[in-house]
Amino acid sequence: MAHHPIRVDNSEPATVGDVARILGVSRKRTAEIVRAVRRIVRRDSNTGDIVISNARPANTSARSRNGNRKTTKTASARRRISR
Repeated sequence: MAHHPIRVDNSEPATVGDVARILGVSRKRTAEIVRAVRRIVRRDSNTGDIVISNARPANTSARSRNGNRKTTKTASARRRISR
């Protein structure tokens, strides 16, 4: 990937989609990142401050890095594989 400077145009602020497109991130991945951030970041209704939640989603320990569930093989399954 060729490195090139990001040109700054002060006419309007850059959106998440603009930055992702410039960096070469796919639309699907960009939408996934935006959804994840919206789950974590919220505005407090009382104070109006932006709050970042540090709570992890449920069952993340049961998932591998690519999002699939980890399964443990039973002894009978191991015997079938080894034959």
